Amino acid sequence: MYHSFFGPLDGNDNKKLNISFVAKKKLIRSAVKRNKVKRRLRNIMNEAVKKISINFNYSYLVIAKITMLNNEYGIIKDTLFQDIEKIK
Repeated sequence: MYHSFFGPLDGNDNKKLNISFVAKKKLIRSAVKRNKVKRRLRNIMNEAVKKISINFNYSYLVIAKITMLNNEYGIIKDTLFQDIEKIK
């Protein structure tokens, strides 16, 4: 569905979430579909910031796969929440 990576920040501002979303053009050809995937991920992360205590001392990278277009929003949300909770 996606790959997620994280690593510690070096001297940057840790008062806000440092996260990047990537939807590769090679995997998802249509710009409309790439933007849809990134919008979904941004919305999920906005909810996660409100509901889960996220460590702002890390930088996060989420790389979307083509299978993300076929999955329901709730499934993506649950798996991303679980992955973020493991990082603590």
